Amino acid sequence: MTFPQNHSNLLLIDDDENLTRLLTITAKSRGWRPAVADNALSGLSLLSEHIKAVVLDYQLPDAKGIDVLPKIRGKFPNVPVIMLTGHNDAETAVHALRAGADDYVTKPFDLEHLFTAIHESIKRRGQQIRSYKPQERQDGKQKNIAPPVLESNNPAMKALFARVEKVAGLDITLLLTGESGTGKTYLARKIHALSGRMKEPFIPVSCPALPSELLESELFGHEKGAFTGATAARKGRFEQASKGTIFLDEIGDLPHALQPKLLNILQDREFFRVGGSNILRTDARVIAATNADLRAKVMDRTFREDLFYRLNIVEIRMPSLGERSEDIPALTLKILSRIAAERGVGPWEIDDESLALMASESWPGNIRQLENFLERTTAFADGEALHQDLIQSALALRQGQRKAQPSSARAHAGAAKPMTLPELEKEQFMRAYRDCSGKRSSMAERLGISERTVYNRLARYGLK
Repeated sequence: MTFPQNHSNLLLIDDDENLTRLLTITAKSRGWRPAVADNALSGLSLLSEHIKAVVLDYQLPDAKGIDVLPKIRGKFPNVPVIMLTGHNDAETAVHALRAGADDYVTKPFDLEHLFTAIHESIKRRGQQIRSYKPQERQDGKQKNIAPPVLESNNPAMKALFARVEKVAGLDITLLLTGESGTGKTYLARKIHALSGRMKEPFIPVSCPALPSELLESELFGHEKGAFTGATAARKGRFEQASKGTIFLDEIGDLPHALQPKLLNILQDREFFRVGGSNILRTDARVIAATNADLRAKVMDRTFREDLFYRLNIVEIRMPSLGERSEDIPALTLKILSRIAAERGVGPWEIDDESLALMASESWPGNIRQLENFLERTTAFADGEALHQDLIQSALALRQGQRKAQPSSARAHAGAAKPMTLPELEKEQFMRAYRDCSGKRSSMAERLGISERTVYNRLARYGLK
């Protein structure tokens, strides 16, 4: 299936309908005219002289993206190609760069990260494209941007937000701590939006997402020929974030070999690209986050003490969702609104009794678990109303699954991260596959997707 537009200038080749719908909405809001293809053959047919950049998934139903790259290069050698690779798949990322990709983004990714990679790749190839960020007008003049409103019904969160509003404009390094899924990335974005850097880039980096040899290039960039596959010089995230904010997520997992280099940037604002000999400077503000006990890591010598004190100028601890249950109804409404916008449907309605039920639940996976629950529940809702019986059934299913685990498994699950949206989608797809005996038409009707999408998912998961 393809969704071309006249004179499209951005080509998205990916068979994940939810992802391409979100990317299309975001691209249009930034001034792009996107075209979408869900397989390699259709994607190649949409290539034209109007296409200024291509976002290419590594795993397509009819080919691997790495095999599609040479065909794109054969038709249009100067068009930038950004490869979407699997989470933590460093080997694939290296193969993508060696095959000629201009950049790569690992799933799940931040939208700002992807569109920054697109713009940087276009700049490196000396091209120009008229596109804009959501806060800009098409004539290039900035709109007046209202600062975000930080609200909560919980007294501890109200005090936290008051503190955030004070430190946001001080331009100092911040350390956000708290359990996984409490909203540290969200808070970092709000701090950036409240600061004097609000019109500059916000660049997130996940420290555990890549091995140290790739993470170094990701953070500091590399020169041409710095390693096999480095066919062109590439800016790192600190260069991209200069004058803006760089967010270092899970800083406790930063490899020990890179800790002195980060310390040097925090002290002197200077660094070298990988393979480079010129000193570069950055004015990026650093916000770091961790769910680990950095003080314990300092004690066992896995984290440098001097780096810890450089990062911990001001520490802001995000409470768990269990500590702020008063906020669950408002969070639920916001998450439902976001899901509706991403799927291109009307907002879901939910009654007060259902919201009260959800507020009385424990959410050990915090906001991320609440998001996953609502993603799953809305996927199988009939219509746009989440009735109390639906919420009760979904909560009962969740409780039953938790009780069904052996005690040792429950202990392990409590320590593990909540399932991601792709994992939840696969779980529901596999359940439909079993219940419908693999019949595509029945699966499509049950899941509310096209038979073509069912076929693509069968191929992706290696099912007949």
